[in-house]
Amino acid sequence: MSLAFSPRMFTKTILASTVAAYLLLAGACTSKTKSPGSNSTSASTTASTASANHFDGGTYCAQSFLQGPAPAQPLHFSNQIVQSDPSAKSKDFQADYAGDTVDLVHRDKWLATDEDRELFRETAGFTDPKIITRSINNGIAEETTTNHGTRSDAVSWRGVTNSIAQGGTPWHLFVDKPPVSLVGPETVNGFDTMKYAVDTTHEYKIDKGAWLAFNHLQNYDIVGTAWVLKDPPCVLQYNIDYTEIAKDGKTSKTHDEGTVAKE
Repeated sequence: MSLAFSPRMFTKTILASTVAAYLLLAGACTSKTKSPGSNSTSASTTASTASANHFDGGTYCAQSFLQGPAPAQPLHFSNQIVQSDPSAKSKDFQADYAGDTVDLVHRDKWLATDEDRELFRETAGFTDPKIITRSINNGIAEETTTNHGTRSDAVSWRGVTNSIAQGGTPWHLFVDKPPVSLVGPETVNGFDTMKYAVDTTHEYKIDKGAWLAFNHLQNYDIVGTAWVLKDPPCVLQYNIDYTEIAKDGKTSKTHDEGTVAKE
């Protein structure tokens, strides 16, 4: 097993805890209040059932495929997160899945701090360059982690699966069930999917209330497209832009994109 631990990976645990706390806040009400004319998702709609105005934005095909049987042909997973704020980490996940093995290369880039420079110096002699490489060039820190997972090793397999699903996808943006609309069927990389549009720009502030309050924001918007596989029900491909305006007026943007391709 070559599953590596990065000193910066603790942020994933923090994010999961943050969203869990948010769910408690949102769950204080029996349902999400919607203003007249807003496109709400019925509370009776199950998470795994896709419809004209709903799909499960928390389940991605990379995870579903890795949790299922070996694929008939090799698959490539590509997931990227690009931040407008250089101090925030932009992420790139590239994985190859064939038979009972999966190889993941995960790269992070961000504006280096003095703490990063010290950490990189202190760990230079202790990291295996075949697993983790770190560098700082022109003020930008980069960390690359390579993991190899085998199905017989449950720890390595689960580690790669969770790294992609939790660290490389915009699942958290769908916790508050943003409004979606069905565009129609479309074939993507040889898979039959249903295409959906996601757009919160026409929502009232009250519709976004829980997320705004929990994250201390003036406003936020989620706009993009997702292609959803029917069986298993999961997001195969997506292209999502998230914009948030903080209480102090600072605007931050995040671009998420990902796909699954047959090789």
